Amino acid sequence: MPKFMQIVYVLGSTRSGTSALRNAIAETRFSGYGEGHLTPILSDLLDNIEGHRVSGTGAAERGTGLFSLKPNVLIRHFFHGYERYLASQFESEFIVDKTPTVDPIRMSPLLNKYHVNAKFIYCVRRHVDNVQSKRKKFADHPFPSHCREWAACHESWLKSKVELNDNFLEMDFHRLVTEPSRVAQEIATYLELPEPEMRDIEEYLLQARPETSKNRDLTQFLKLSEIPWTSEEKQIFQRICGKVGTQLNYGYDTYFDNSGV
Repeated sequence: MPKFMQIVYVLGSTRSGTSALRNAIAETRFSGYGEGHLTPILSDLLDNIEGHRVSGTGAAERGTGLFSLKPNVLIRHFFHGYERYLASQFESEFIVDKTPTVDPIRMSPLLNKYHVNAKFIYCVRRHVDNVQSKRKKFADHPFPSHCREWAACHESWLKSKVELNDNFLEMDFHRLVTEPSRVAQEIATYLELPEPEMRDIEEYLLQARPETSKNRDLTQFLKLSEIPWTSEEKQIFQRICGKVGTQLNYGYDTYFDNSGV
């Protein structure tokens, strides 16, 4: 079984380019599931350890194992076991995990703390474009849920990245489309990949652009004033996504809001 060396988490809301980046990275030495969805298990594990340490039977009784528990040490051993599990699943020292939900975003500071060598790439996409893309892909989901998912992911990221000590790469969806070569270089530098593997990432991004469609020019962003949503939907969108969008400097009819510049 290979010794675990590195795991890279591709984070972000659905329809933000997470699949494109995960697949591009999987063209290199990194291996992984198409989608992981394993981080909730780690979250439950951490919660259980902390809960038992405080209120479990024997927690207040000197001489018990629970009284003497060293949570951080135990959690690190569990993480080492999880890393060995992933390494054995893919027979690789390098793992890529893509789980496009808010859970791993919220957990990223803890993942950074307990993994031996973790990296984080966050896919960010402008709210208007992302919500419209969600609506087309997941037409059976209520419109407000699309807005809430975008807002929750990006709000959590703004909080979590402060605790990552600059150990992350933030990638705007628009750049995946308009600057694939530079994006490939930045990813390769961050993951310390040699030039041939950087070329593999670049080739994938050039050939399999995210959300490719004959009828959709992804270099052009959408304008809220022109998008075919009802007035009520636009109000819902602005109420749910507006605050976080302002923090990210996204505009409604411009890509970035330069009104304060």
